[in-house]
Amino acid sequence: MYSTLILALILVAICMPGVWLMSKHAATNLVDKPDNRLPKQSLFIVMFLQTIIIVNLAVSAGIYFGRKAGLTDPFLEGLGSGKLNVTNLIQQAGIGIVAGIICAVVWVVSYYAFIRPRLDTATVLASEQARQQLGLAARVASGGITEEIIFRWGLLSLTMWAVLWITTSQTIAFWISIVITGVIFGLAHLPGHIAQGCVRSPLLIASTVLGNLWVSIICGYLFWQFGIIAAIIVHMLFHIIWYPWELRYRNR
Repeated sequence: MYSTLILALILVAICMPGVWLMSKHAATNLVDKPDNRLPKQSLFIVMFLQTIIIVNLAVSAGIYFGRKAGLTDPFLEGLGSGKLNVTNLIQQAGIGIVAGIICAVVWVVSYYAFIRPRLDTATVLASEQARQQLGLAARVASGGITEEIIFRWGLLSLTMWAVLWITTSQTIAFWISIVITGVIFGLAHLPGHIAQGCVRSPLLIASTVLGNLWVSIICGYLFWQFGIIAAIIVHMLFHIIWYPWELRYRNR
């Protein structure tokens, strides 16, 4: 029980920078909306508490259902028990770096060679401006860590546990679950894109869903085989590697 509590505290703690930065960004964006009646500080508190609740639910779901579904993290589990599994940490870091580079390069090439030239100008400008305003730190902390805890650690674990009631094959259950949660992960980004000024179109929907599904498959597979830290490293590198290309193509 004590080790489980320590594990939960660790997972919530590593999400805090991302929750803080995203709540601050959201409050800044919402304060000038015509229908807003709250001051910026109140908006920040509301967004922060809302996200913290979601993170805590995801952490709890991941610990409970992940252990039943075979999705866990040997390093963090050991840390919760007072053991330092350096070998596993090095393994996760190594595979995470390699997979992160591959994941980012495939997306960057796909986006700039095929997707971006075919999107309407308003959507390109709106989406890229929104990402620049968010900043690299928030994208790495929130996207790289908080989203992994919510969507992989929490949602994927819950979904895989549920699918295992239908099939006894862990492999089949994983692939069904990663596709379901990957599509949900992609769809969850769409309202934000449209609110930022992107034009709703088949290409916007397809690229958003497929792009996030691609990241979900890589991160989910590494979580399944190695641990959540490997998935976090992939997602962080995805944003870090993409960022210089965004600066290069800005205003083009």
